[in-house]
Amino acid sequence: MEKIKKSLRDNPLMRWVILFVASAIMFMNYYFYDALSPLKDLMTTNLGFSSSDYGMFMSAYSVPNVFLAMAVLGGIILDKIGIRPTGFIFILFMALGASITAYGASDAYLAGGFGYSFMNSFLTQYSPALKMMYLGFFVFGLGAETSIVALSKVIVKWFKGKELALALGLNLAIGRLGTALALSLSPKLIYPEWTNAIWFGVLLLWIALVAFVIYMLLDLKLDRQEKVNVEDPEDEFKWADLRFLVTNRSFIFITLLCVTFYSAVFPFIKYAPDLLMNKFSMARDTAGNVSSYLMFGTILLTPLFGWITDNKGKSATLMYLGSALLIIAHLMFAKTYIEPRIPIFILGIAFSLVPAAMWPAVTKIVGENKLGTAYGFMFSVQNIGLWAFPMLIGLVLDSSNPNFTDQYSPNEFQNLQQSGLVYSGSVADSEEEAVANSEMNISVVAYQDSLKGDIVWKEEHKLKTDDKGAFDIEIGNGDVLVSADFSKLVDTLDYKAKLNVVDDEDTTNVYAGELVYNENNMFKTKLSSVDEEYKGQINEGVFSVYSEQGGLVWRELATYHISNDGEVEFLIGKGKVISANKDYFGLQSNHYAMEVIKPLDYTNPMLMLSGLGVLGLLFAFLLKRDDKTSGFGLEQPNKND
Repeated sequence: MEKIKKSLRDNPLMRWVILFVASAIMFMNYYFYDALSPLKDLMTTNLGFSSSDYGMFMSAYSVPNVFLAMAVLGGIILDKIGIRPTGFIFILFMALGASITAYGASDAYLAGGFGYSFMNSFLTQYSPALKMMYLGFFVFGLGAETSIVALSKVIVKWFKGKELALALGLNLAIGRLGTALALSLSPKLIYPEWTNAIWFGVLLLWIALVAFVIYMLLDLKLDRQEKVNVEDPEDEFKWADLRFLVTNRSFIFITLLCVTFYSAVFPFIKYAPDLLMNKFSMARDTAGNVSSYLMFGTILLTPLFGWITDNKGKSATLMYLGSALLIIAHLMFAKTYIEPRIPIFILGIAFSLVPAAMWPAVTKIVGENKLGTAYGFMFSVQNIGLWAFPMLIGLVLDSSNPNFTDQYSPNEFQNLQQSGLVYSGSVADSEEEAVANSEMNISVVAYQDSLKGDIVWKEEHKLKTDDKGAFDIEIGNGDVLVSADFSKLVDTLDYKAKLNVVDDEDTTNVYAGELVYNENNMFKTKLSSVDEEYKGQINEGVFSVYSEQGGLVWRELATYHISNDGEVEFLIGKGKVISANKDYFGLQSNHYAMEVIKPLDYTNPMLMLSGLGVLGLLFAFLLKRDDKTSGFGLEQPNKND
């Protein structure tokens, strides 16, 4: 008997290498998609975005897939021309779109850079920043969903009949690791510029394009080995395939479950850090980390549930159970103040159950030659929810919180100055009931010249309202100083400076004397004496500025380089601000505009998302019932013996 020659995909090591490359690209896709979620309030203060603006921007991702049906067309293109050219084109779109998004938030663009005048010439009710970032996220979405379809077919191509559900589960898990890292890492990348968090995601996507080129080389070798299969006419796409899909009841039920389930999860992730910062008064870093727990849980559980469906079956039952847990988690966020890690954990289980069972189940309902079109159709319908619900959440937030900010024009701010910068306010929920005896964070932002101008000062007050929801704060004496613009200091050249190096909690003074400062906020001097161990390397230390009378004016944690000949140079005000003296920032003399930002009430948006969970539960029930007559065997194991 002639020995059958094995192909690359019969080699377990090669299969897992392919899985790693495809999953790494998925990771980078997911990372950028969620990298801006912890930055919602920074887009409000730096770019002037309302909750509705933020929701509209986030929905731009899904516009090409809803109105241009790109996920369907991309799936058809994928079935027609193959994985390699389709994947390369659409991953390139991702990288380009991400670059445009980051550029739209950059100082270079906001200062009148390329495209600013054009974007400012139409739809003037929206800012040029919003329009450029919308365009970028649109192009990113144009590539992202179809690239996911392509990567899903990569996994099916290399793993069908083997460890398919496990491989798809691992692929999803690694992709979600990208979301988890984005939620926890973005808050740490906002120094010295908040847009650094966006640009890091851009870098990852260009790396993803290189990774896909590596995959193309391996996949080309496989196709040459299996050229008979590649040329099989049964694998060619037919337009009748689309008609088959939309008349298949099981496929329709699983598609409707897909759109309701993902619409209740992905838009939630976009707002989760902001929800935790507002309802539970968490710091940005903590809110990002807690939000990421949802993804870290799925990283472990999705492969586990994938293994269960491979070996034990019960896909329809797992989808039903996951939909029920989704409802419970969102109702907890809407109606309770329970420790938020509990509903996050429950939501993580739901987010592991449904996808681990749903995507492999599609391969039982449709043939492999229709799989790209099937996934593309599902992603397009799913994107209707991903387009609509970020906007709906933003609109509901704005309508439910009409008084969450108090704004003062420069003239009104003068009156506040005369009162000693003491602000008296109150907090009410979406039903206009006083939020009494509650701990919360109140933000104060001072702008140069007008509201939404350059930020001069931003602080947070941690306080507890009285039994009528009222509170008093003294502006300039916040519990946390978030940022201050060093360039707004007056008579800078009269100040003294001190520069330290912090090494393993030991502090070494390397400079103390006159502040050597120029009009570009640049501290530059040659140190008279400095330890050799600090020369020629990047050091972290504390930079302090004092008045002639010795009072502390400014202190920041800075990173700077000391050259081999003892010269040091860095831009003042770009490190992490530790403290600043309000008397030197004009809060008591200059005519600034000011905004007091109170916590947003998220009750109504969370009730809306729990309603989506109810619909998902209904579609899961119908799918499970239909499986008893359809014969697709969704309750049967996926793995062939």
